[in-house]
Amino acid sequence: MKTLCFLAIILFTIVGAYAQNLQTEPQKLGPIVPDRPGQTNPPDVIASGTVQLETGFQRETTNAGGLQTINYLYNTSLVRVGLMKNCELRMVIEYAGTRTDSGSQSSALQGLNPVSIGTKIMISPEKGIFPQTAMNIAFTLPYIGRREFRPSFLAPSFFLLMQNTLSEKLTLGYNLGLQWDGDQPNATAVYSISPSLEVAEGLSVFAEFYGFSTEELVSDYRADMGCAYLVNDNMQIDFSAGIGLNTVAPDSFVAFGLAWRFNN
Repeated sequence: MKTLCFLAIILFTIVGAYAQNLQTEPQKLGPIVPDRPGQTNPPDVIASGTVQLETGFQRETTNAGGLQTINYLYNTSLVRVGLMKNCELRMVIEYAGTRTDSGSQSSALQGLNPVSIGTKIMISPEKGIFPQTAMNIAFTLPYIGRREFRPSFLAPSFFLLMQNTLSEKLTLGYNLGLQWDGDQPNATAVYSISPSLEVAEGLSVFAEFYGFSTEELVSDYRADMGCAYLVNDNMQIDFSAGIGLNTVAPDSFVAFGLAWRFNN
């Protein structure tokens, strides 16, 4: 029933966006606005008729009780397809790995993560103190990927993506959402906030705080910072690194990547 409700929300929102799109002029392309780096996704929806690939690498390290665990995303790729002015389709494909070492013995596991599909839909532009806002809905599928990495059931997520322009060079992004892991019935609340500053032409830096909270478990708090460089209007490269802020979070993590927009 929950899955049907989420699918109905997607259907009606896409229909509404399509109806509005029929009455607007063709879009003009500006510089690329990727969802990476960082966890705080901007509300921007890519232009209809374009395809955007955002790909990268991430390494996450945790040391606890004499055991070191290193989680890798050897490749994490988000494919975005501009369906119409106010709506895009999205698919996430990742090749992951995990390695544990206790000093006396070690083990490793790697393979495809479950595939996630979804959509980002523009809700409203920025108006004064009211932020630019979009909705991101996704479903992680239990059918594809290494068995040890897959959820038992379909795992939905729902996020509101918001952003305010504070000055010509400074923006403040913040996200709020719920996600299910496909194994437990209760949702995890996810929240983040991130100021971003353009320090030179094409070069921006950001700092970020984000966390994960559930009813049963201790909340997971993390912080990171990084930079992104706009190579041209259709390409951006990025680097970021962060730390865990409490005992349940990973000790450290680092990531880098590339975003590339393909036009018609």
